[in-house]
Amino acid sequence: MTMPDPHATSDYSSLHILLVDDDEFLLDLMKSTFQDLNVGSVQLACNGIEGLKVYRNSIPKPNLIICDLCMPQLGGMELLSHLALDGCQANVLIISGHNLVPPTNGNWNLANYNGPVLNLAEKIARIQGLKVRASFEKPISRNKIIDMLDLGLIKGGSGNSRPI
Repeated sequence: MTMPDPHATSDYSSLHILLVDDDEFLLDLMKSTFQDLNVGSVQLACNGIEGLKVYRNSIPKPNLIICDLCMPQLGGMELLSHLALDGCQANVLIISGHNLVPPTNGNWNLANYNGPVLNLAEKIARIQGLKVRASFEKPISRNKIIDMLDLGLIKGGSGNSRPI
């Protein structure tokens, strides 16, 4: 039996999460934490192409999507654009380890952007109609995961947020 987390004060059983990140360790860690916190369901994808496929084939559709920005094949910004075109109504959280220092990979669309990448990504996704709740800088801790889940329970418009 799982012991309740003293920091988790909500019922997360209504959350159906799609987590998209190319870091397998982070995927496993977050999935385990979600399960410990009794999330309804968790689906994992290791890049944007896989994430889009999982989203399109999901029944029920995820109501919380957590997406890394810098991934191979199809990055987070491109994935978010596809989700917007599909009319995605899920709450969206953006995560990245490259908020202030872009990755050296020149193939990444935001590699040459000189500023806070998470802030820019949030604005672009909101303009496209997505319900971005917040962005989180890596590393991701258990407390950040609980904050993510609490934000995932929010209903309604896009709201304003800041990198956490």
